[in-house]
Amino acid sequence: MKKLFVYFFSLSFFCSFSQEEIYVGLHYFKVKTEHAAEFVEAEKNYFSKIHKARIDAGEKIGWDMWRAVDPEMTNSEHTTFIFAHLQGLDQTLRVGNPNNMFPQSEMNLIRKDRGKMVLSTHFVQTVLKGGFAPVDGKPSQIVVLNFLDIKAGKDYDYEQFMNSRVSSMKNNKLLKGYGLHKIVSPENDGSDYISARFFDSQQDLHKNNVSTTKSTKERLSRIKKWYSMASRVKTQMFQLVLSER
Repeated sequence: MKKLFVYFFSLSFFCSFSQEEIYVGLHYFKVKTEHAAEFVEAEKNYFSKIHKARIDAGEKIGWDMWRAVDPEMTNSEHTTFIFAHLQGLDQTLRVGNPNNMFPQSEMNLIRKDRGKMVLSTHFVQTVLKGGFAPVDGKPSQIVVLNFLDIKAGKDYDYEQFMNSRVSSMKNNKLLKGYGLHKIVSPENDGSDYISARFFDSQQDLHKNNVSTTKSTKERLSRIKKWYSMASRVKTQMFQLVLSER
């Protein structure tokens, strides 16, 4: 089971659906754009290695770093990054410098510098509810996150409806992966679920949105059913920066 999780998480920060639920924690960082490159280097040289040590010790399953593509999240003043932490429900999110990998004095300086770069942070905890993994073994470079508000009492029905659509989603050659996540914390931002779609490039994403086909009665019924249960709160797009397994 863990091998399946690690396989998918090496492709994206979501994994193939199973009956065993897992946490996917999303840690947002708003960084001064002038320090964005420096912020990435610190993650590459220090914190990604710490996450790798946690993974090797069996304390987490995987970690990814993504950079926002949307203009409102990445501009001349600030750049938004998101860290994705994949862990089992029985694993605790740990921070720090395991086994003193780096001198404490050095880490203190790195964290002090980070404090000058970061404008704000927030954390969204989710539980994976369904999805599918890419089959070609190539890392997905683009993820589109849709934050969804589900009508009262419709959570179970929505999960069942979306998971019934997975097999047809797999027929889309441009869509490399899909994940459905229930937000467990915080619970006051107007969103209940996050759906994620993965593509190899922005070009593939655009190609996926080009086609306009005549709707069948079945498709119209499906759309109507979706809107009877859910509404979209916001959409975000990110590009992969770093990944550890």
